[in-house]
Amino acid sequence: MLAWTRITSAGPADAQKWAESFTALLSSKHGSSLYHSFLRGEFSNENLEFWLAVEDYKHSTKPKDMAAKAQQIYKDFLTVQASKKQQVNLDAETRAMTLANVQSDSPDQHAFDQAQRKIQHMMERDSYQRFLKSDLFLQVVNAKNWKRLLSFSPSLP
Repeated sequence: MLAWTRITSAGPADAQKWAESFTALLSSKHGSSLYHSFLRGEFSNENLEFWLAVEDYKHSTKPKDMAAKAQQIYKDFLTVQASKKQQVNLDAETRAMTLANVQSDSPDQHAFDQAQRKIQHMMERDSYQRFLKSDLFLQVVNAKNWKRLLSFSPSLP
């Protein structure tokens, strides 16, 4: 399994941090790689791909680059013409606000803030919870440590 070979240096201590915090999972090179592999396996990686694209966009420094990246992110993930494999599920109000931000004369680092927050919230409530119960994640922790992890994750049964 490719995902497993990429995270062999991660262990139960890392997994405990990932189970305690979605932010810790995304902040970890190994954790985000494992989560990404899990989502690809479910054919539901569009939210994470969007989130990562926005993170990359936020670190752009040149206004010309930002405008081009903003247009590309909007085209790839938010338009009705976006590939069904890549289109994220957002309400019309958030889409409209994001489009207005992207179409402004010079979109800034905050152009996608509301959309990114909503997508992150969806991931935290849905795919992250499934990830914590997945075989892929459980391979990183042993049964003894897993019982302790459950006490940190009140939303898990």
